[in-house]
Amino acid sequence: MAQFSFKYAPNKTKKKDKPVVIQIVFSRTVRRTVPTGVYVSEKQWDAANERVVNHPGAALINLELAKRKKALQELEVSALQSGQPFTPAYLDSVLHPERSVSKEPDAGPCFTDYMYKAIIRQTGMKLSTVQDQLKTHQRFSRCFPGLLFKDFNYTTLAEFERCCFAAGLARSTVAKHHKNLKKYLSLAAKEGVYAYAPGKHPYDKFKVQRVKGNRAFLTQKELELLETVPLPSHLEIYRKMFLFICYTGLRISDFMRLDASLMEDDVLVLRPLKTENSSSAEVHLPLKVLFGGKPYRIWESEGFDFPCKAKGFELRFNAMLKLIARQAGIQKKVSAHVGRHTFLTHVAMKSGNVFTVMALGGLRKIDTAMGYIHLAEQDNKKLLSGIEW
Repeated sequence: MAQFSFKYAPNKTKKKDKPVVIQIVFSRTVRRTVPTGVYVSEKQWDAANERVVNHPGAALINLELAKRKKALQELEVSALQSGQPFTPAYLDSVLHPERSVSKEPDAGPCFTDYMYKAIIRQTGMKLSTVQDQLKTHQRFSRCFPGLLFKDFNYTTLAEFERCCFAAGLARSTVAKHHKNLKKYLSLAAKEGVYAYAPGKHPYDKFKVQRVKGNRAFLTQKELELLETVPLPSHLEIYRKMFLFICYTGLRISDFMRLDASLMEDDVLVLRPLKTENSSSAEVHLPLKVLFGGKPYRIWESEGFDFPCKAKGFELRFNAMLKLIARQAGIQKKVSAHVGRHTFLTHVAMKSGNVFTVMALGGLRKIDTAMGYIHLAEQDNKKLLSGIEW
């Protein structure tokens, strides 16, 4: 396995800022460096810990560096899994396919190489998104190593789907892989790398079967039970945090960065991480109004400081929620995201207004918000079915 590390590369330039590169050690005598596009001064580089310091954007820069290093490590894994040795020549062929000489002059561009290169050069994506798309690249490359655009067709997709199901992947996971593949086929057409003739696009006739999501939520009775059921002392703080999510609809990623500084006159104002680049993403949550002020009182009781920022919190939190659900006799699979579904479904029930659901949930798509409206209508029908008129 190759070794990957960051190096500060002072060169002959007279500029104060020097480049940071990723050094790949293939063997004792064979090394390669890959530029990261990051330039910092010598005082802003911590060589011992291989990270940027004393820089106003240090956190974001270090995250970007970690993303690029991870992408190269994923490339090595992908190469080995597809039976190809990870060598400098292989690295160059992926990073600079335009420089490689094809044995078949008219072969055309390679889809798998293009997809990988396109993933690692997109700087606007979050690390989790990059990792998700690299997983698609790895799995597709194992099935079709070195596949050319011209050979990518309906049969390719059908065979890829068969391989995914044979490996035990869920239908929703397979649908996500299709979404990623389709994205880079479209991107290649936009960039002029390769465009299919009308009616020849692989996805023109191939229909991806999707699974309708099951948005589990807690009913009013279950919420009341959750509030009152006796619990061991070590579970009490997890109950409070979960109820806060149920009464505000925060995603776990937003809950973990919760801070009292986000409060403006008893209104919690934040831009959700998932939709932070959207102009309509900012959410205003009146904590003293929602659910009769319950979320405000819960947060206030903890001094506006939940213990939710430690490493591994989400995993531990969901594990504790399963214990709480068992103690309360709730049969549903409870997780942090069930709290968000609970909030949005109850908002839909109480308001019946899709735009209110969108505003309080920080949702961009009306179809997503309508899902909660329909869910609320279904629940109301269940309640009405038990009434003797």
